[in-house]
Amino acid sequence: MLYYGWSSGNHLSVYIVIPVALLVALYTFHGVIDHWWLTKYPVPFDPKLKEWLSKHFPPYQTMDDDLRHRFEYRLGLYLNGRLFQSVGKEMRDVPEDIKCMVAAHGVNMTLGMEDYLIGDIDRFFLYKHPFPSPKFPFLHNVETDTEDGVIILSMEQLVNAVIKPDLYYNTAYHAYADAVMYVNKKTDFPVFPEYTWTDLENISGWDKASICRQAGFENLPLLIVHATLFFTFPEKYKMQLPEYYDRLSLAFNRKP
Repeated sequence: MLYYGWSSGNHLSVYIVIPVALLVALYTFHGVIDHWWLTKYPVPFDPKLKEWLSKHFPPYQTMDDDLRHRFEYRLGLYLNGRLFQSVGKEMRDVPEDIKCMVAAHGVNMTLGMEDYLIGDIDRFFLYKHPFPSPKFPFLHNVETDTEDGVIILSMEQLVNAVIKPDLYYNTAYHAYADAVMYVNKKTDFPVFPEYTWTDLENISGWDKASICRQAGFENLPLLIVHATLFFTFPEKYKMQLPEYYDRLSLAFNRKP
């Protein structure tokens, strides 16, 4: 349009530059702008999501009023600022309660941290069942691709873990722990000796092979499994590993 206007002698076409530049900037940074606006003028938290949390998310049930308000505030902003898509024959939108189910784990994990959005890890792809991927061409239930800013989950495993935490490994906490470790590289997370796998087995009731199998891998990073069980079974973790409980609490800046 600029070229046509200029070549035809219509120099008024130069004035198109300013509105076009503004539109491009608005399109490019609309997510950042929306997030900034919502931090200044937050919308009330959805009562239906609050009801779901009250029934199905134990950490929310034990929070005091101030912490619960902080959690709801952050969760609302997180849901607005992150993309969730259901993967099948075609990409589909994800219902709000399913988004809440996934996001609540990340917001709870980072409730004591400043960066609750967890850097640029901003896209979630949800399968109904175990899935392969280009990096891991075999069936698995959880994957955090820090380079592309993507978390991929099998909802079959996660829903079971939410409903029956004593029977299923929580892959949402696992994925978020992986993301948090990547983004917070300067945080002093503990280094765990290999023999603490025995402690993790006592805390969870699953042996190492079962935990790895539920995630879909032959082996898993020990720190990520510790962080997952620290948030899944906080009381059991504290009784079994009190020293590491305190060190993880310090690293996450909160006690679950």
